[in-house]
Amino acid sequence: MLRWRLRSLMPTPTTSATTSATTSADAVSFASPEPSDSAARDDGVPRSIAPTARLSGPGLIAALAVMAAFGFGIYMLFPDGVGGPPLPVTVTIDRQPVETTSGRGMALTEVVVIENPNDHPIPRLTVDINDQYLYLQNSPLAAGETLVLPQRVFTDKRSSARFEPSRYDVEEIVVTGQLPSGARGVSKFYFADHLQP
Repeated sequence: MLRWRLRSLMPTPTTSATTSATTSADAVSFASPEPSDSAARDDGVPRSIAPTARLSGPGLIAALAVMAAFGFGIYMLFPDGVGGPPLPVTVTIDRQPVETTSGRGMALTEVVVIENPNDHPIPRLTVDINDQYLYLQNSPLAAGETLVLPQRVFTDKRSSARFEPSRYDVEEIVVTGQLPSGARGVSKFYFADHLQP
């Protein structure tokens, strides 16, 4: 009787083995490493990805157009700073009779005279007074042509104000244009002798 009770209170070998196996399994499960990133990607759960900047085809074209416009703007604002081969033109400043804006006669006014002595036209002509006042010629300056520009047609590159010859002296003139090779020619002329006393 007493033996039977002691045997019933003692754990059976099977129960002990099962308990031991369960404990070992828990330990293994507890000690197992976290799944790797590659395994986590394959479980079908979507992962959040940081946004990245992408440029579409039209966006790329627009970006290139903005860059080209910016470069052209620098070219127009600072023609002498960009440099280039000399442009073969002659430039003088003078007072000549020029037709009035109303078209009712001539008026003696200060002018810039630009002559193209070459046997080829000069497209993309720009004329700059004192590195501030600009004139853009829409049509090419033909071979042998002389262009007479009243100084009041030059406008400030920053404010669009007109050049006023009665208030300012012409100290220098920069002329740019396209050469037959396709390069941009630049010539600078100084007029210190014409400064008003």
